[in-house]
Amino acid sequence: MNLYYLAITYDICEHNHFVEEMNEYRLDPNVEIEQQLIKLAKKDIVPLIKVYQSMTNDFKEVTLYKEYIFKEYECKCNN
Repeated sequence: MNLYYLAITYDICEHNHFVEEMNEYRLDPNVEIEQQLIKLAKKDIVPLIKVYQSMTNDFKEVTLYKEYIFKEYECKCNN
């Protein structure tokens, strides 16, 4: 059984109570997930990426696989 993964990046500003969904990316099953997410977080400059998994490649039914936090991209507006 193949599993497919979809990553959604989020921009967050806790100071302004702001959360915005940025982009969706299909992950390559042949590359380590964490490696791909590090690149995506840097590309979109986002502190949060949620990864969803699906049993089908059309992602009609997904479940949350894991959330990844990137502290280096957290909002600094309240500092």
